[in-house]
Amino acid sequence: MTTFAEPPPSAGVDDTCQSISEIIYSHFDTHQRSSDSTSKKNVSRAAEALHHDVRSFVLSNKNTDDEMTEEEVSEEVGAAVTRCMDGAMGVIASAAGSKKDSWAESVTSILELSAAFATASGKDELVAQAVIHRAVEYLSVEKDSIRTESCNMLGWCVENLVESSKPATSILKKKGSKNGGGAANTKQNSAASGWKLECILDVGRALQPRLTDKIAKVRNAAISACVPYFSERAKLISSADSKDFEKMITSIQNTLLWIMTNDSSAPNRALVAQIVHVSEETIPYVIERVKDVDVKVREAALDSLRENVNLDDLTEDQRVEILRYGLTKRCPSTHAKAVELLCANWLKSSKFDPIDLLDSLNPVLNESVCELATEVIINMASKIDCEDSDDVGVELVRKHFGGPEVRSFQQQILKKRSITQSDDSELSPSLAFFLRVKCNAATNKVETISDVINDIPTLCNLLNSHVDKLIEFNKKEDEDMDEEERDAFEDAQNFICLQLIHMANTSELQEEGSRRHFISIMRSMLSRLATPDDLVDGCVKTMALAHDTESHFLQTISEILVDIEDDHSTDHDEKAIVVVRQMRTISILSFVLENIGGKMVGNPILTSTLQHLLPAVTSKNAVIREHGVICLSKFCLLSEEDKIMDEFKPLLMQIAGSVEERVEVRAQAMLALCDLSLLHKNMLQFSDEGGNDESTTFKELLLEMLGHSKQGIAVIAAEVAAKLLLAGCLHDPTIVAWLLVIYFDASLSEVEDEDDVDGSEVKKVGSPVRLQQLLSIFFPTYSMSSLDANDAIMASVGPLLTIVNGKLEGKKQAKALNQWPVAKMVEYICYNVDLADKKKKEENIDETDQAELDEDNQVKEGVEGDHQAEDTAKDDETVVEASSTLLASIDIAEFLAEQGASAPTYYNRALAKMLGSASIDVDAEDTTLLSRLKSHAAEAEYSTDDGPTVNQIKKLLTVLVDVADIEEDERSYSSEDTSGEREEEEEEHEEKEDEESIATDKEDLSGEESFTTATFEENIEKENPRLSMGSLMKSPRLSMSSMKSAIEHESEVEETPSKRISLGAIN
Repeated sequence: MTTFAEPPPSAGVDDTCQSISEIIYSHFDTHQRSSDSTSKKNVSRAAEALHHDVRSFVLSNKNTDDEMTEEEVSEEVGAAVTRCMDGAMGVIASAAGSKKDSWAESVTSILELSAAFATASGKDELVAQAVIHRAVEYLSVEKDSIRTESCNMLGWCVENLVESSKPATSILKKKGSKNGGGAANTKQNSAASGWKLECILDVGRALQPRLTDKIAKVRNAAISACVPYFSERAKLISSADSKDFEKMITSIQNTLLWIMTNDSSAPNRALVAQIVHVSEETIPYVIERVKDVDVKVREAALDSLRENVNLDDLTEDQRVEILRYGLTKRCPSTHAKAVELLCANWLKSSKFDPIDLLDSLNPVLNESVCELATEVIINMASKIDCEDSDDVGVELVRKHFGGPEVRSFQQQILKKRSITQSDDSELSPSLAFFLRVKCNAATNKVETISDVINDIPTLCNLLNSHVDKLIEFNKKEDEDMDEEERDAFEDAQNFICLQLIHMANTSELQEEGSRRHFISIMRSMLSRLATPDDLVDGCVKTMALAHDTESHFLQTISEILVDIEDDHSTDHDEKAIVVVRQMRTISILSFVLENIGGKMVGNPILTSTLQHLLPAVTSKNAVIREHGVICLSKFCLLSEEDKIMDEFKPLLMQIAGSVEERVEVRAQAMLALCDLSLLHKNMLQFSDEGGNDESTTFKELLLEMLGHSKQGIAVIAAEVAAKLLLAGCLHDPTIVAWLLVIYFDASLSEVEDEDDVDGSEVKKVGSPVRLQQLLSIFFPTYSMSSLDANDAIMASVGPLLTIVNGKLEGKKQAKALNQWPVAKMVEYICYNVDLADKKKKEENIDETDQAELDEDNQVKEGVEGDHQAEDTAKDDETVVEASSTLLASIDIAEFLAEQGASAPTYYNRALAKMLGSASIDVDAEDTTLLSRLKSHAAEAEYSTDDGPTVNQIKKLLTVLVDVADIEEDERSYSSEDTSGEREEEEEEHEEKEDEESIATDKEDLSGEESFTTATFEENIEKENPRLSMGSLMKSPRLSMSSMKSAIEHESEVEETPSKRISLGAIN
């Protein structure tokens, strides 16, 4: 409950009120105590009653000592009302931490009455200005709830000023004007509109900063307060030359559009979508909200389009975009709102004629969206008169239609239509499309198809007539039509032919005579070279469904290919005929090979089609060769492995490796080899001798294309490499390094953004966006796939540094590193390696512990007896697994030592900075790897004269100051070996016995075991750089018996895929 500085009487207004302030306090107190104080009608009545009592009090004191001028009355009224406002805001300030319900009703009633009394009557300028200025002052306070209520109050003030701005109209208006009163009224109204306009401008300027307030609910209140500015009555206030008002409206509208697009609060975006003034400028912003992530925003945008926008106000692209994102099955509520917009607005404006509506959507270019809309309309017509429908969209549409409209809706949609027009009019694309969708969506297909299609011969005759018309149109040149009109006519005729073909497919061709007749028509169309290429896929697909078996279908296709070779009906020259014939052959075979089953592998009829395909692969036309290679790759997937290895693999390798061949054709051959290698493991086998075998050549080709200057080729090669790596066909660190370079190449994303490709292009092979998405998943997945893959990623640091150095060649500015951020690349490598190690340990900790326990038991059982003492002595020794940071630092230091002299200075500084900031735990890492890092770092320091580079390297050397050099380690081992010379004479007998035992052990070892013993340490470190033999080299001598046990275990480990070996198992 709001209290005031001067408490009013407990009862209503009576003779005891001695001042205007007491009257106002009494009215405000009575109003806030009423049960329905927030009702708009009650607020208006309370304001009128207060205004009447104040005027009565002033008139009763006229001609007395207490008489007041009008200005004094206005000042006292304004002061009293503002004190009531202060009391209400004080309640909010004092209610910190309490719920809003405790004060909301009381405060709202006080502020509503203040706004209504000051602005609704529209007669007292001083009171209105005093109330508005006080409310504006509260917009800048710290407490957000006060700013919110102040925005609400200002919104009520603007609404009242706008509603009271229209002058009253009376039947005596003309009569008054005759008596001279009209001019006085006009002058008075103009003066009133002047100060009202100033008040509205003041409120608008004050609300604009709150539209971008940091608190969402304050922004919401400010948005709601701006609604009256876009009403029709607001235009009556602004005069013809009031540029300030128009400027303010434009500024508010721009701010609201920004909020609708960028505000983090979904309710605020939805509110703006509902209230924004819809115009040609703002419609695109509202349509964009149909794609919003929040369902309430999408619904608000669709409601706004339904209520405020007509079908003619939208362009064809805008209509299609609304339906594409509105008629989504992922959100039922959004789908229902889009159905309401489509049926209750667009279809109604078309007088419920679906053909007119489809004409406005252009089904020739927007077939998928038009099909969704047509299905919705047909479904609505069948359910709109059902009272028990559970479809939300049907319920929403039914609210907008009465009984006659529902009947008209159903009659227009469900009436009988046929492909043969009774008035001899031509079949339009929209009608053909509607009939085709109606056949597909019909529940009673037999009856619907019989109404649409009289019989198959009639349909075939109509199809032939449209095809002949299209062929004749392509032969002649009509000077009356420009190029765009010719393209539109050709697309429309192709579209009609495709719809007729699909209708035949819907009829299921169950009758044998109709089926044979249809197959003959399709065969004649495919055999004619003059038939448009756009009809080929549809004809082949429908003809495939008309056959009962795949073998019969292949037989028909082979006959069609022979007929194509014999067709000379076109007027082109011989070279052009060859090109058209080969493209037609490739088109037919591509569809056949894509849709035929795997049971046809090795079929003689399928094999015979190769003779029609090979001429296209060897054609002089590069486009035909490219499509021929694509078709050949599909043919290989349905061929036997022996034939692929003997015939097709050498051919594809030759095409991919040909330097003279176009890169597009080579890329397609590379994709074909990739697909075959995933299907057949023998495609990319490596030879043991490392000679010039085909697999090595394929890897070289892959590396060449990864570094190709054309980005499209590099993108395709990267996708091929990612597939092969993930499938386990390759584990090459250099290929992984190239993938990292391409993944972090900033120029790829920039080119894609400039081109602004649509969604269909992104899904195609060769799209940089598609590759970015694939590689973002590839690297974490590949690092976790196997230990070899994880090691390959770790080993890619060295090749990566070399590749980036080659990319930076000739570039003198450090900005070049923005395109290839080498620091981020190395950090990303270490992150994936560490993540894979952590994940594998967490998932397999129980299995690993059990496996190690079983392995230790087996080893102990095998070495019991004489070697038990030696095994026990070495149980405490463990192999140290190097961290990814240490291994990356070694590669960086080695690069600086060996190639730093030829690298740009800014590149060396970037690498040295990575070394200087590397976090290496010297106590936890292996001393051998630390010594190697120290040695490379020292060489790198002496190989450069750049001060910043040297300073960063010195930071690393400071961390490694206690690490022994490699030479010192060798000298220490040598000193340990010779330390026993002083006691040689005293222990000569024991020395001889040791030598004899060693010689005996050597004789027991086979030749293969001796070779393995000599290379044991080297093999472990080469196979897995993250394992070190430093712990094994602490003792200067090892007995041959223990080494023999280690060799036997190593041979067992080589059979397993893992290269990480615990020292306990070795011992």
